[in-house]
Amino acid sequence: MLAYLDSSIVLRAVLPGPGRTAWRHWLDATAIQFDALVSSRLLRTEVVRVLRREQLPLVEGDTALSRIRLISVTGATFQVAESIEPNVRTLDALHLATALVVGRPLIVVTHDAMMTDVASSIGLCVFDPVRSDNTPLAIPGSVAGG
Repeated sequence: MLAYLDSSIVLRAVLPGPGRTAWRHWLDATAIQFDALVSSRLLRTEVVRVLRREQLPLVEGDTALSRIRLISVTGATFQVAESIEPNVRTLDALHLATALVVGRPLIVVTHDAMMTDVASSIGLCVFDPVRSDNTPLAIPGSVAGG
């Protein structure tokens, strides 16, 4: 099974803060638990844009992004994104469409409430690993199929 990560999770391992080390360890552990960590190529752009906005070196995103296999956004991905109902933000629709076109069992890992709701409504398995204190929660083995 694959773990599909969105920016609401990956940026926790990228941006400076007291939880960054815990989230980097979480990425390492999650990478071992799943066949692969995947996301849309869009994720790299989102990480770069946030790092630029925060005036941080782009190298801050390298460690996290190196653990994730980025999937190209194709014309077919855009068509799937356009068909997703209920309504969701454009970037979220592209993430969800990418998850749908992967063609392998996966779990969408996100802390975005709208993304969670829409992913669930279109039949994707979803997990939110963010505890109330913003520390990572391990994805249960039964959810990951192992």
